Amino acid sequence: MLFNSLQFLLLFLPVTLAGFYLLLHFGKRDWIYAWLVGASLIFYAVWNPPYVALLVLSMVGNHALARQIERLRPVRPSAASAALYLGVAVNVGLLIYYKYANFFLDITNSVADTDWTLHKIILPLAISFYTLQQVAFLVDVARGDVKTTSLARYATFVIFFPQLIAGPIVHYREMMPQFFGRAAGRFASANIMVGLVIFAIGLFKKTVIADTAAGFSTPIFTAARIGADIGLVDGWTAVFCYTIQLYFDFSGYSDMAVGLARMFGIILPMNFHSPLRAGSIIDYWRRWHMTLQRFIVAYIFQPIVLPLARLAAQWGLGKWQGFALATVLPTMLSFIISGLWHGAAWTFVLWGMMHGVYVAVNEFWRQYRRKARRKAPPGRGDVGLYYVITLLAVLFANVMLRAEGVGSALAVWGGMLRLDQLASLGDFVPMSLAEVFSKPLVLIVIGMALIAFFPNTQQLMTRYRPVLEWDVWKRVAPPVISLTWRPTLVWAVATGLVLMLGTVFILRGQSEFIYFNF
Repeated sequence: MLFNSLQFLLLFLPVTLAGFYLLLHFGKRDWIYAWLVGASLIFYAVWNPPYVALLVLSMVGNHALARQIERLRPVRPSAASAALYLGVAVNVGLLIYYKYANFFLDITNSVADTDWTLHKIILPLAISFYTLQQVAFLVDVARGDVKTTSLARYATFVIFFPQLIAGPIVHYREMMPQFFGRAAGRFASANIMVGLVIFAIGLFKKTVIADTAAGFSTPIFTAARIGADIGLVDGWTAVFCYTIQLYFDFSGYSDMAVGLARMFGIILPMNFHSPLRAGSIIDYWRRWHMTLQRFIVAYIFQPIVLPLARLAAQWGLGKWQGFALATVLPTMLSFIISGLWHGAAWTFVLWGMMHGVYVAVNEFWRQYRRKARRKAPPGRGDVGLYYVITLLAVLFANVMLRAEGVGSALAVWGGMLRLDQLASLGDFVPMSLAEVFSKPLVLIVIGMALIAFFPNTQQLMTRYRPVLEWDVWKRVAPPVISLTWRPTLVWAVATGLVLMLGTVFILRGQSEFIYFNF
């Protein structure tokens, strides 16, 4: 079931909300677990009922293993560690089988000149998210950061439907006190209204902006796949429209998840915060898919970088040799894993490698400036140049992310670099107002203006603490045009219009939810 489907908007969501608040009203708090778990399982089962069994087995198995780790940790630490490694191996093994088995088999066949095949494996919806979330829980239990609880509460944490399909990836300690604390159910009308507005903004981003941009970018990438010649205008149109599509797809989904959770009185962690306003690729990754980066840093990067840093010190490596071992290597490995996590194809691996190189170069530049003791802050010209470089780096990497093969990406890149066609750009200038509005240029201008100058959803809703740790982030990436939402009749009517407009686009058969597999 998708958030932008009529069955979700008109049936599932109203019934689930009504049941949740009725249980709170009549003091049946213990039944909330069963209600939310049951609703989330129905939400998941609409996609593919047989895979509900895999999700349930995963939850039950991880909960039992977490209990075992917690029991063994104070008395037999080595056994607790072994149980943790077993849990991580099983979780990652299931993810590899369902998501990457055919990919790795294709590689094996190419290298060994074999012809092995597997039966068709259907990728279970959201397996990447609920797997990482449960791995993080096992590690947190092994570290003593959280304590286990009942299976019902644990299941509520794992499959709460607003963040089940595509995140954010949440931690137990930041979510469960909200479900079962004293404040549960308070300010219901305010939470529903705030959540509805956030959800409506996300729905508009998805159905109106992202899907419209997809209509311009998809034909060009399809043409590149079948070997058509891609020119300068088509190349840049494709990459800008796809970047706008991707930006508002993920931003819209993040808003819808935050808004839905808020309707239940739950505040989710921030997952998206104007990344294209970043002046460096490091800053970009601090604000794009923020909970995934938090997971990668805490559970992949740091466990790799700390022993490598000790090795660099033991071997007496120089500063830059140590930098290569203890920074570049773990950065590249982390981003390759991130690329594979997004999808099982060489394009995702290469996209991850590109961003790994970007981040390593960015970190090298920071180290160089620090070593040179350049105390003066960069001037406006330098800052502007940093923004342009960051945007161009993201645009070129997005081609690899969207392309259906490396050859297609090379074709689009080739079109983007056909500078010999600059002289003929005058041929593409529209001659009438109707032609202007039939071109993707208007969408690109409007989309990039919204990204660069207007407040994002968190900034628009800043009066209502839209996400966790908002006080830390609300001064980052300030908008040029500052607006904040206030609950007036005008805004209530506007919210209803946005929802109706989104519904109209759904009825017109707009495209699927997200164009690459999270």
